[in-house]
Amino acid sequence: MYYTKHSFECKYGGIFLVTKNRTLIATILLVTAFVMLLNQTVMITALPVISKDFHLSLNVAQWLTSGYVLMLGLATPISANLIDKYTSRQVFIGVVTVFLVGTILGPMTSNFYVLLLARLLQAVAGGIMITYVQISLIALYPADRRGTIMGLISLVVSAGPAVGPSFSGLMLEFFSWKSLFYVIMPIIVIVLIIAIFMLPNFSKSRKVVIDIKSVTSSMVGLGSVLASISLFSSDFMLAVVMLVAGSLITWYFVHRQGKLETPLLNMSVFKKHSFTTMLIVTMLVFGIMMGTEAILPIFFEDTRGMSSLSAGLILLPGAIASALTSPIIGRYYDSHGARLPIYLGSLIVLVASISLVMMTTTTSVWVTILAYMLRMIGISMIMSVAITEGLKDLKADEISHGTTLNNALRQISGSAFNAIMVLIATIPSNLVVGTHLAIWMSILCTGLLLLVSRAYLN
Repeated sequence: MYYTKHSFECKYGGIFLVTKNRTLIATILLVTAFVMLLNQTVMITALPVISKDFHLSLNVAQWLTSGYVLMLGLATPISANLIDKYTSRQVFIGVVTVFLVGTILGPMTSNFYVLLLARLLQAVAGGIMITYVQISLIALYPADRRGTIMGLISLVVSAGPAVGPSFSGLMLEFFSWKSLFYVIMPIIVIVLIIAIFMLPNFSKSRKVVIDIKSVTSSMVGLGSVLASISLFSSDFMLAVVMLVAGSLITWYFVHRQGKLETPLLNMSVFKKHSFTTMLIVTMLVFGIMMGTEAILPIFFEDTRGMSSLSAGLILLPGAIASALTSPIIGRYYDSHGARLPIYLGSLIVLVASISLVMMTTTTSVWVTILAYMLRMIGISMIMSVAITEGLKDLKADEISHGTTLNNALRQISGSAFNAIMVLIATIPSNLVVGTHLAIWMSILCTGLLLLVSRAYLN
């Protein structure tokens, strides 16, 4: 890559850009990704309201959240091929347009499944966008600033979903759940207009054939596996059939990638120890975050009679703490490496989780706020470092595939944890007991995270 003080050559496409254009691109990309990931959890505090409006069980209504996360993961595998096949402007404008269609459709319906479709359209756009943003920013900035850039990306990845419940609670205090679509609509329209008239192109299109069998098998296989999780409590046999069928189709997808000259996803990146280990760490910590964000608002609304606003605001200090931590840890990683952030972050998550598992209907809200805030600081420390550390040994032509796999499996893990922890929390007749069981699951996963991290770092 070629750099001067005022200009540089983008390594993804070989196009020369002035530095001020890089700043504009980074700003547009990060803002758009933040809005799409904010949308990931914005329905959490609205679930009790929506389940009553549509006369649905909470376990069905939660698919507005876990389905969104699932589709983020399922749409991500095609990202690398789309980014290769089309120019950066074409990808960005197309993805934002799809997101806008879902945003317009959502509040127009009185049918739950049309609402779910609108959410899934938003999620398809979000899944492609977050990978696009990571690949683009890695290409636009030099390697010695990668930790800082990934810190900013981690800020968006963790703070976006973390702010969602608080933002949702604030909106629901004054408006209906439809306002959650209306409020982001003008933002997306403005982003689209800016992109059409001001976003410079920083990549060239290439001749890439997208393998339809790979796309179909990845979505059907992984989708069936994750959909089966929420069915175990209501239809055990159907859940088992979907789990087995989904696993077999997923195996076919993985096997097919090894036979293609241009695979949808390059599975050889799993041969890199750093990538595979840090991917496991990222999946665990993101799943822990998503599952906890799903059950805490439900706990406070159902057991303490709190409003959606109050329940959402409990998570806000944690979101702010996460946003402040990510860039700092990213800069620390550039100079000192991964050991301290991952170890210290894991210990903080473990201690904070133990505090949450002792939560009752009489526990001070401030104790929960502090425990959750510490937990989010720990999660942010791990996320900021693990993603960057996992990409460090990949070749230039492997980074897009490594980034895509990281995003896909992270989102799939988030969807699985979301569905499993909500399921665990709602199985007992007493929601307090169920919430404790769900948090104990996250504690066990944190212990596993520590073991995996220690084996790698030592």
